[in-house]
Amino acid sequence: MIYCVSDIHGELDRFEQMLELIRFSGEDRLYVIGDAIDRGPDGVSVLQKIMDTPNMTMLLGNHEQMCLATLGPRSEYGVRELWRQNGGAGTYRELLYRRTPAQRGRLLRFLAGLPEQLDVEAGGRTFRLVHGFPGEDRDSRLWGRVEPDSRCPCPGILCVVGHTPTNFLTGREDEDLRIWHGDGILNIDCGCGHRNAPHRRLACLRLDDMAEFYVGGTGGAETAVPPRYGSG
Repeated sequence: MIYCVSDIHGELDRFEQMLELIRFSGEDRLYVIGDAIDRGPDGVSVLQKIMDTPNMTMLLGNHEQMCLATLGPRSEYGVRELWRQNGGAGTYRELLYRRTPAQRGRLLRFLAGLPEQLDVEAGGRTFRLVHGFPGEDRDSRLWGRVEPDSRCPCPGILCVVGHTPTNFLTGREDEDLRIWHGDGILNIDCGCGHRNAPHRRLACLRLDDMAEFYVGGTGGAETAVPPRYGSG
């Protein structure tokens, strides 16, 4: 089976619960659509787990890009402060002060080699996986946001994105977040990392049959949602 998650944001406990929920095995493939790090306490450990699991594939997110632009060989002026403002201080300290130079170098090389988008075949469909928005340029792919009226710009392809918590698209602030189904676009960022948000969840989409899985939220129970697809 082929699965997608996005925006884990350092919540290793929820990530591990999700792997148990979907019964992830060596015969499956998991795509992590960016933003494994920052905000939550265990982003570097999440990265390490992804790196050490052969059947997990990660895409670059804007938070990984800020990490690279701060600690990588081509540091960019002002990005460290932007990263800090966006929840990167814990990741910065972990990599700089709690990891050896060899460990830090391995992690940064891993991030530097991540793709910005991937096309995946599953269940008779073609999916385009990208963190922000399936645009033509790097900035839109990493930083662009889906809007409620957005359409997939790729005919015949179903786009799966993260980056924008789905309550920003639905306006539903008083219920647990769910995967958002738009016009050829699905947003699977259900708010992980926003530690003071009781309705945040980690979502997972199974591409083979469009089944949805959730961990967290106010219900306190792990939930698997039957397959569905449509607008909303």
